[in-house]
Amino acid sequence: MTHINLDTQPEVVRQFVLTLSASGDGAVLELSGRPVACVVPPPKLTTTSVPAGEWTEESKRRTGALVDRKYDGGINAAEEAELVMLQNEMHCYIDQVAPLPLDAVRRLHQELLQKAAHAPNANPA
Repeated sequence: MTHINLDTQPEVVRQFVLTLSASGDGAVLELSGRPVACVVPPPKLTTTSVPAGEWTEESKRRTGALVDRKYDGGINAAEEAELVMLQNEMHCYIDQVAPLPLDAVRRLHQELLQKAAHAPNANPA
């Protein structure tokens, strides 16, 4: 799911989106009578929503249940938004407790860039 910062959008866009979110049920945007987008309110904070940096058994259970339902037959837009939020929380937790060791990869990347910069051009123009 793509996150868009409304603070950086023109005022007319912000006002339009705010009118869409006024309905607690969400809104379907149509063009020539065909739906092109669905706007749903963000999921309400529940017992599965945990403070930043925590990941609970309930969060794991709820994420698993939503993933299973998504691939078994589908979930609605509100549940999809909840799943994205839970997955973001999970990634933040993983980054906190087991960050990827990227320093070695960054050094290798720099070495390869330097080698490429000094390599003779195989395809002269």
